[in-house]
Amino acid sequence: MKHYFGLESDFELSFFGPVHLLLIIITILSIILIYKFKDKLKKYKVIRKIIPIILFSNMVIYILGAIIAGIYDIKVHLPIHYCYITGFLFQYMLLKEKKNWYNMLYYAIFFCTITVIIFQDPAITPDRYEFILLVLSHHFLLISSFYTMFVLDYKVDKKGYKPFIIYSVIVYTTVFILNRILGTDYIFNSTLPPWIYEILPFVKLLPPLVWLILLSIPLLALAYIPVKFNKKRLEKTN
Repeated sequence: MKHYFGLESDFELSFFGPVHLLLIIITILSIILIYKFKDKLKKYKVIRKIIPIILFSNMVIYILGAIIAGIYDIKVHLPIHYCYITGFLFQYMLLKEKKNWYNMLYYAIFFCTITVIIFQDPAITPDRYEFILLVLSHHFLLISSFYTMFVLDYKVDKKGYKPFIIYSVIVYTTVFILNRILGTDYIFNSTLPPWIYEILPFVKLLPPLVWLILLSIPLLALAYIPVKFNKKRLEKTN
């Protein structure tokens, strides 16, 4: 059990290797299928409640598993990474049908999940629960977000950029303060994962925050493409 919920593995995946690529392909295909069968999926309203249950249970199992295995570490297992926090808000939004939240959460989910999906840590392997945590809290969260857009018809537009920026600043600042108090480094306030520096040595030239900001620019532009596409679709049907 210590191995399954631990941080060390007997092997390591390769960056954009077979497993990495397979996860990306499955994620893309899932989104395409959701769009294709969006009308049929509208009949199954229970999905809106199942998604939060899956996401929340995933985090509970991860934390409880570490506690039971006797390896819980405050520097690792606190659910205060950007995607986790955003995921909790997304769960609450679905359960309480806070439709106006999605305009901001869509961009937050897209930014954090795509970042992690592209720069997936090779050390997170299928022989540990952290792999399931990665898949559900990022790939599944992204898929669920598009389900929210295409099936539930929650609205998104460019106005969501501003609250996304405000939200991100608040989250980053809050976690930055917690990191200083607890001696942790969540949301990569101080350093990026070591393997990033190995494959991309030039990253050392700038602080992590600068890279996150630079990365957000093309990702937010990319995030608007599905929004624009969905807007045209809704205009045609109305």
